[in-house]
Amino acid sequence: MEGKQFHIRTIIIAVLLSLLLIGFALVLYNLQIVKGDEYRAASTVKISNTVTVEAARGEILDRYGRSMVSNRATYQITLNSSLMGAEAERNANLMELITICRENGLEWTDTLPISKDAPFTYTDENALVYTNSEGKVKFSYLGALLDALPLGSTILPNRWDSDDLEGAASVADLGEGPTAEEVIDGLRQYFLIDESLSDADARALIGVLYELNLRSRDVKQTAYIFAQDVNIDVISAIKERGLTGVNISATTVRQYNTTSAAHLLGRVGAIQTASWDSYKSKGYSMSDTVGIDGLEYAFEDYLRGKSGTLLQEISTSGKVVNESWKVDSETGEAMEPEPGNHVMTTIDLRLQEKVEEVLADTIESLANTKEKGAVIVQSVNDGGILAMASYPTYDLSTVYSSNEAYQAVLNDPRKPFTNRATSEIYSPGSTFKPLVAIAALEEGLVTPTEKIQDTGYLQLPEEEHYPYGDSHPQCWIYRQYRGTHGWENMADALRDSCNIYFFTLGHRLGIEKIDEYAAMFGLGQKTGLELGEEEGYVAGPETSKMLNQEWYGGNLLNAAIGQDNTNITLLQLSNYIATLVNGGNRYQTHLLKTVKSSDFSETVYEYEAQPAEKLDLDPANVEAVKQGMWEVANDPESTVDQYLSNLAVEVGAKTGSAQVSADENANAVFVLFAPYDDPEIVISMVVEGGASGGNLASAAGEIVNYYFGSEHTMESIGTENTLIR
Repeated sequence: MEGKQFHIRTIIIAVLLSLLLIGFALVLYNLQIVKGDEYRAASTVKISNTVTVEAARGEILDRYGRSMVSNRATYQITLNSSLMGAEAERNANLMELITICRENGLEWTDTLPISKDAPFTYTDENALVYTNSEGKVKFSYLGALLDALPLGSTILPNRWDSDDLEGAASVADLGEGPTAEEVIDGLRQYFLIDESLSDADARALIGVLYELNLRSRDVKQTAYIFAQDVNIDVISAIKERGLTGVNISATTVRQYNTTSAAHLLGRVGAIQTASWDSYKSKGYSMSDTVGIDGLEYAFEDYLRGKSGTLLQEISTSGKVVNESWKVDSETGEAMEPEPGNHVMTTIDLRLQEKVEEVLADTIESLANTKEKGAVIVQSVNDGGILAMASYPTYDLSTVYSSNEAYQAVLNDPRKPFTNRATSEIYSPGSTFKPLVAIAALEEGLVTPTEKIQDTGYLQLPEEEHYPYGDSHPQCWIYRQYRGTHGWENMADALRDSCNIYFFTLGHRLGIEKIDEYAAMFGLGQKTGLELGEEEGYVAGPETSKMLNQEWYGGNLLNAAIGQDNTNITLLQLSNYIATLVNGGNRYQTHLLKTVKSSDFSETVYEYEAQPAEKLDLDPANVEAVKQGMWEVANDPESTVDQYLSNLAVEVGAKTGSAQVSADENANAVFVLFAPYDDPEIVISMVVEGGASGGNLASAAGEIVNYYFGSEHTMESIGTENTLIR
């Protein structure tokens, strides 16, 4: 019985196994014989794709190798529309991606110059056309796209075309083009946007399709960098939904390693429309990240690496099945990305941080200021900028993180984005007097020991006074206290800032000589700084004419004490004092110290300071002026000696109060050099509405003590010529 049951079970198992084998054979037959050609063809279909791999940007370092701006590893989303199918499938795919980004607060690349919400308006005056550097009218990205698309006049009324641009001498000649609303309506139809989508969704989708369309037409890059610095939540959501043509790849973004020096470091971003021709001629692609302002822009050629070119083979499912670097046909070498060089600046980061702290504390402690100011610490003997602070400032790591953060700074009435050390011009006030002093000495019109009497107001012999009519300008001490300085030599006059003394020197020199020496010391001229800077101007007949004002003889007297129409940058003031105390070598100001290769193994470039101009100044005359500035800082009769006479090193200084209007506090201006015997640095300061330069003496003294104190010098000595990594 048992044997019979065993036999039956064996037969059943054998039948089941036979059926399984037959089924397996049928499946293999179907795959290999019936549909073999179809599957073989599908397996060999691959889509070729070329990807530009951006090279890591070089770091920005301080003079001791401390990193101020570096790179942080992160992820980016790139799009490849060739894998996304027909319009309906593509649009749904992209809309899902947009929804993921919105849910996670991720901003994506959208350079369409039209507002993101209805009613739609242009966000850029060059949205469609602009005038390039050669004076020719050119289409912007959007204008070129509209011109290329078969939209027709029924969709975009009054549409310009290429022929219109050829005959236009300026943008104004073109007349009115399509409105932003018309452009959105036209693109909505062209891109076959689902009519059920809201205006906001349609605009967002059009922005992405606009970017993709541009790359398919004019740019040598098929991948669209949709978003950078992508977090894990977004990556997970994209992976879960398997969005076709949406790729996640590793990249780097700029990382700011300090909250200081915002006005110097600058930022990176997408290439702007008006700059595209220039960058295109250099081999850039439209998706490249470039320096927008600051050091990032000034040293773009050093910091930028060389992009690589990656060849990909992609299956129909969107998976990368093979990758290799493209080989250069001329050199035979693989076109791998090459990182950019590192720029070592003249900035001392620790000093920069201290200077910003001191400036903020000083402004916050003074009453009735405009809450605006700047400080520069400059090397006397090569023009290098050791620190440059502007107040109020902002945090580069957060200000561009959201539109709200950016707008908050942009709309601050104090204009934090303005670098007041280079982009604002101020009357130098009495800090101009050392220039008048050295000019009069050099011209032999005064000696250091000659005494001039201050009786409270200017009194010249009758035959000399006629250019000034009935004007007898007063000294500040007479105007405020009905006092006088009596008989003063040059050093005492600089110490007391005696207006009568310098009115007299100005009278002897004349405006032509004052302007000549101002030009010799670089006032009213750009200093050579790699960042943008204002030029300013010095008082005189030509300046008055430029400003549509009359020049009168009495203007000379105000010009001699740094008033009238003399308006210069704080940087020019600093460089003039440096030129004076170093004996007459006027250097270009600069922020570049050294450029290192990407692996720090080679010095690519090293700045060599050469005087832009050598002034033939008599050393005795220079010492006479310096002696007066020593008395400002150290003489017990000075108003600021209490702040400056017991510092880490002996210094010379000059205060200034520059009148703005009758009902406003004067601007406080202050300059200092140290050490007195062998000048190494110049400190220049301005606080708008700070009333008196003497109010800044304590702050300057604090900077001097920090710079020459053990806290700073011990670190400097330990890191000199060493890169801190």
